[in-house]
Amino acid sequence: MNSQLANLICDYQASVSAAVDMMQRSGISRPSTNTDWVGTDIPQRGELEGGIRYFKHGYGCAISLPTGTVDFDFGKHGEIGGFDAWRLAGFAGAKLTEYGFADEDALNECFKAEVAAGSLVYSGYILYYLADAT
Repeated sequence: MNSQLANLICDYQASVSAAVDMMQRSGISRPSTNTDWVGTDIPQRGELEGGIRYFKHGYGCAISLPTGTVDFDFGKHGEIGGFDAWRLAGFAGAKLTEYGFADEDALNECFKAEVAAGSLVYSGYILYYLADAT
């Protein structure tokens, strides 16, 4: 696995985990499935502890953490470790070059190469997972 991509994925997953923990502390239960999330009866927009804003969408949520916004979808069985190149690029934002990618196209090419190499596994719907995490 490309070390720069691995670092970005690790940071993204850590931020998602922190966001989900914050949601739970704020009274929003973690769903058992992505379709359970769709039916979760919470406002589409709201605030978590500490005034942190969230935006509920489809199978996921965007959380405006102090370190930046993290946008994620819950997996089929409520997993939070999934990602795609678009989410990684959005998470990195202006720091993409700090992760070693000249631009979003470079990230996309690296991502595709890791999928082809078998390091990233497609879920069948939008999300990818680390091969050793499936």
